[in-house]
Amino acid sequence: MMKDTIEWEVPVNMEQKCTEFKPFKFYGPFLLPHCGKRRKTNPHMRAFWAATLPFTFAFIGWFAFAPLMTVVRKDIGLCDNDAEVQLDIENAKCICKKECKQTLGNAQMASVSFDIFTRFVMGSFIETLGPKNADVVFLLFGALFCASGCFVNNGTGLIIVRFFVSCLGSTFVVNQVWNTIMFSREVVGTANATAGGWGNLGGGVTQTLMPLLYRFFHDGLGLELHYAWRAAMLVPPAIFIVLASWIFFCCQDTTVGKFDVSILGKTQKAGPMTYLSVLKDYRVVFMMFQYSACFGCELVFNNTLASHFVDYFGVDIVSAGALAMSFGGMNLFARSLGGILSDGLNKRFAMPGRLWAHFISLVGQAVFLFGFGCVTSDMGWPVALACLCILSTLTNMAEGTSYAIVPYMIPTEVPVVSAMVGAAGTLGALIATRLCYMTTEDDLLGFKLHSIYVLIAAVSVIPMRWKNMGWMFGGAKVRASAFQKQVLEETDANKNTEEMEGKTKDAPTAEKATEGIKCQIEVAPSTEKIPDPLKEATPEPPAAATSEPSKVAL
Repeated sequence: MMKDTIEWEVPVNMEQKCTEFKPFKFYGPFLLPHCGKRRKTNPHMRAFWAATLPFTFAFIGWFAFAPLMTVVRKDIGLCDNDAEVQLDIENAKCICKKECKQTLGNAQMASVSFDIFTRFVMGSFIETLGPKNADVVFLLFGALFCASGCFVNNGTGLIIVRFFVSCLGSTFVVNQVWNTIMFSREVVGTANATAGGWGNLGGGVTQTLMPLLYRFFHDGLGLELHYAWRAAMLVPPAIFIVLASWIFFCCQDTTVGKFDVSILGKTQKAGPMTYLSVLKDYRVVFMMFQYSACFGCELVFNNTLASHFVDYFGVDIVSAGALAMSFGGMNLFARSLGGILSDGLNKRFAMPGRLWAHFISLVGQAVFLFGFGCVTSDMGWPVALACLCILSTLTNMAEGTSYAIVPYMIPTEVPVVSAMVGAAGTLGALIATRLCYMTTEDDLLGFKLHSIYVLIAAVSVIPMRWKNMGWMFGGAKVRASAFQKQVLEETDANKNTEEMEGKTKDAPTAEKATEGIKCQIEVAPSTEKIPDPLKEATPEPPAAATSEPSKVAL
């Protein structure tokens, strides 16, 4: 019987991984998302969108309550002056300083708590179900609890719903793993950065979308406040169900179908002892602390910004959402900018360059976070907005520089390290909310205290050191070997990368690094001549097939 032959719609390498990243394509005069004609002939770009869209919309359900909290807290009786508010719920001003602030703070901590656990276990979950089914399960689970938000009538119910909805944040892990499976080394970094950045963009979209939905049901359809915000809460679950159906029926895990753990170059799944052994590396612990400072800050702002603009600057709910969106909107480019800066300095200074990029981003974030806490109501919201945009850019850059360093920490356990660092980012939001914002009634002091947390995290970059790669102040005498230059600069994209990897004494094999990771070669003492591993140990690889869409026999 003759084997089926697949003519891929995109150029692929010998591993059937896509070698170009073009998420959009012209269909006539229209530029539309590039998903291909069929899932079997273009699973690569479908995987990109199936990884990106769930993470983007997950943020909408995850933080749907945040921009609506100024009306929700009045409806469910949380305001300190509740008796007065209930007399004129539409127009009365809610005072939220004592018990109200405590309840909302607990709800904010709950909104990131479950995500810490699910991110830790998500790696094993993906290895069991595959990325496609993992996304579907979390979207449907999130839809259930997001819809149940319509029945919240008190602070306890609010805390419970926000706790379980936070599982949606774990779609970030699927987001990164799925792209790694589908894209080649040449473009996987760009694909992951874009998918992660556009996913985080959902946090900004939420700030505008949910107030607009509330206004539509309240002003447009004439529903009372009590029903209008509840109707708005039903929109994200509806999106999740449609998206989950498309992923389940129209996408696939890999180019050949279902996911298998061997695709990651592993023979067995990670266990509890793997996590414990990774935690023994002090650099992993420091990186977890640093990511908790930057990504944790983003989650805190997603929870608090809209209410801050309403309560402190006196703007209306829709305008507050638009102003709050400016923070998440920087994800369009800022996270990728951090990765680009890290890669650029790495080419010139190796690991010390990456550490400096990370350190500078975190210090800048701390400075402008403190500055945001100094913007008083007398100065006006335009000053706060300008400071917020710069703060958001530096915060997202720090997230990008974090994951530019993660692959170098323990190359054989990159998935575990990535999951733990990601979980720590969510944990940072919980810690900052409790220690910085719930300990004071001052509207600005919490931001200043949070800036100290970020600054301490920035200082923790200094002691991070690798024997073969150095630290911030040197140690890596050779900037890049010939092998590194070939990988980083992609001087010959048509060479067979499989023959080049693992054939020198120092060059790491594919099993020791995931796709998209720039490998580090152990640096020899500066007094010795550094051999060129490509010339001395690697035979000239034959030219690979043309980059035109390939035919692969299955």
